[in-house]
Amino acid sequence: MAPASQPERAVAAPKSNTDVVLLDLVEFVAEQDKPSAREGLVEIVRQVRESGTDVFALVDSELLYADLHACICPELTGVVVSHLESVAQVEEADSLISKLEDERGIPPGTLEMVLSLDTAQAAQDAFEIASASRRITGLTLGRAELVMDLRPEPSGEIHLMQYLMQKLITVAGAIGVPAYGAWWRTPDRGLLATPENTGEAALRGRAIGFKGSFCVLENQVAPMNQGFTPGAQEATEAGKSLESYRAAVSEGTASIRQGDRIIDSGTALQARLLIDRAAACEAHDKAKVDALAGRPVPAP
Repeated sequence: MAPASQPERAVAAPKSNTDVVLLDLVEFVAEQDKPSAREGLVEIVRQVRESGTDVFALVDSELLYADLHACICPELTGVVVSHLESVAQVEEADSLISKLEDERGIPPGTLEMVLSLDTAQAAQDAFEIASASRRITGLTLGRAELVMDLRPEPSGEIHLMQYLMQKLITVAGAIGVPAYGAWWRTPDRGLLATPENTGEAALRGRAIGFKGSFCVLENQVAPMNQGFTPGAQEATEAGKSLESYRAAVSEGTASIRQGDRIIDSGTALQARLLIDRAAACEAHDKAKVDALAGRPVPAP
C-alpha cells in the first residue's frame, strides 16, 4: 500500500515484487493533501500499470464521489472501499462505478470492489453487505480502522480479532470470494511489523483461511509472499497424500492412515487445493518476472 500523495513510492512499489499496488487515499494521506493527491492519481495508476502489476485504489465510502472520480480509468483494476457498514453504501459505490465506466470507455462490470469491513455494524451485517454487488471480489477487515473494542487480552491477542477474522473468512467462503488479512499479534498491527513478524502473521493467516494480505513497508512484501505461498515441501507432501487416498479408494477404502494422520476425502480435497494454489502461485510469479522484464505475458 502506497499513499496517493507520494507518487514516487507508488511507482517504485512493483520493484518489491508485490502482486498488487494499492494507492491509498484514506489512511496515510493528510486531509489537506487529499485534493492534490486526487488530481494526479490517474497518471500514477497508468505508470504503475505499465509494470504489469494490478492497481487498486483505497477509497473512502464517505467521500465516494471525489475518490472514485479521481481514480477510475481503464488501467485501474478495482477499488478497496473502506468505512463500509451498509448495503446502501455498496449499492451507491456500484452505481457510481458503473456510471464512470460508461463515461470513460471501460467495459461494463470490469472494475472490481474489495470491501473493508471495519465497524461493529459492518461485522454484524457482513453477509448482506458482501452480497450486495457482483463486483465484489474480496473482503478484508481494515484492522487499522476497526471501530470497536480491541483491548489486548491476557493471552496477548487483540480482543475480538480471532472472532472477526473467522467470521470474515466464513462470509467470504459463503459468497465465493477470498478473504484478505494476516494474523498479527500484539503489539503488531501490520503497519510497522518486522519482516520476521510479518512472515509469521502471513503463515498464521493462511492457516486459518486468508488468501493474501496488505502491507505497508517494502521489506514486508517478501515475507508476506512467502508466507502465503505453499512451499515445495508442502506441495510434495500434499501430492503424496492425494496419491495415497486415490490408491485407497481404488481398493474400496474410504480412508487410509499415513503416519499419525488419517487421509480421507476432506484431507484429499485440501491437498488438491494446496497443489493447485502452489501451481497458480508459481505461474503468477513467472508472469510478474516477465512483466518487469518487458516480456509478453500470456493472457490468463
